[in-house]
Amino acid sequence: RYAKHGYSVLDLAVTADNARFASVGGDKQVFLWDVETGTTVRRWSGHDARVEAVEFGGEADSIVASGSADTTLKLWDTRSLTSKPIQTLSEARDTISSLRIHMPTASILSGSYDGRIRSYDLRMGMVNVDVMGHEVTSVRCSDDGNVVLASCLDGWIRMVDRADGNVLKAFGGGGSYAATAAAASKQAESDSTAPRAATAAAAAGDETPRYVNSSLRIRSSFAMGESVVFSGGETDEKESAVKAESHVFAWDVLTGDLIAKVSAGKGVKAVSCVAWNEKGGCWAGGCSDGTVQIFG
Repeated sequence: RYAKHGYSVLDLAVTADNARFASVGGDKQVFLWDVETGTTVRRWSGHDARVEAVEFGGEADSIVASGSADTTLKLWDTRSLTSKPIQTLSEARDTISSLRIHMPTASILSGSYDGRIRSYDLRMGMVNVDVMGHEVTSVRCSDDGNVVLASCLDGWIRMVDRADGNVLKAFGGGGSYAATAAAASKQAESDSTAPRAATAAAAAGDETPRYVNSSLRIRSSFAMGESVVFSGGETDEKESAVKAESHVFAWDVLTGDLIAKVSAGKGVKAVSCVAWNEKGGCWAGGCSDGTVQIFG
C-alpha cells in the first residue's frame, strides 16, 4: 500500500524496469515512488490545480511529464536536486487530460479539454495542433509514432494521422461521423489559432450508440499488435440505475467494425481505463465500482 496523497489519485505511470512509478492527483503535486521500499523518492510542486496526467520519458525514464487543470504541461528531471520543473509548456487553454511521450520521435503528445491534440517536437522546438472539436480525454501513440488515438467527449475515438492531422478512422459514436467532423472543421475555420483541423474519414450507421463517452474521462488504447482499438465506456443516461451496465468495446483497426463488447456487470456506471498485456494476451479494466476486472 502506497499512501501519501491527501486527495484522489488521478493517474499513474511506471518506469520500464518497474522499479519506480509516478502518481498525480488532486493535491497538485507529482510523487515519485520507489516500488521496493514503498517510499516517495521525490515530490514536485509547481502546479496550481489538480494534476490529471503523468508520463515517463527520456534516457532511462529520467524525465517525468505532468499535465494539469492549470493548463500547463511541466517536465521534471529525476536526476536533478532542484524542485523546479526544467520546462513548462503553456499552450493549452483548458485542462490537460492525457499525456504520451514517444521517444523514437522525441515528441510529447497531450490531449486537452480545449478540444486539441498537441504534439511537441523536442528536437525542433515546435508544436503542431490538431483540432478535434470536442474535449479530448485520452491520447495514445502507435509504436511507429505515425498515428494518434484520441478519445473525445462526443463519443468518438479518432485515429489521427500525425503527418497532416487527418482522421484515418473513427470508432464508436453514433450516426454519421462525417457530420461530426464537419462541425469540428467549421469551428476550426473560425479559430485563427488552430494550425490544422480534423477532417472526416469514416462514416457510421444511424443505429443508436452503444459506446457512450459524454461526461467522464475515458481512456482508450491499442491492443493485439495494434490491430484492435479498445476502450471502456459510460452507461447510457437513458438507462435506469438498476439496468445500468458499462462495457469494454473492441474495434477492428482496418474496418472500424465493432468486434467485441464485454459487460463489466450491472450497476457499473463506467469503465474509465483499460490496459492490454501483449505477452499474456489479456486485458484489464478499471471500473467505477472500485474494482479492476481482468479478462483473458
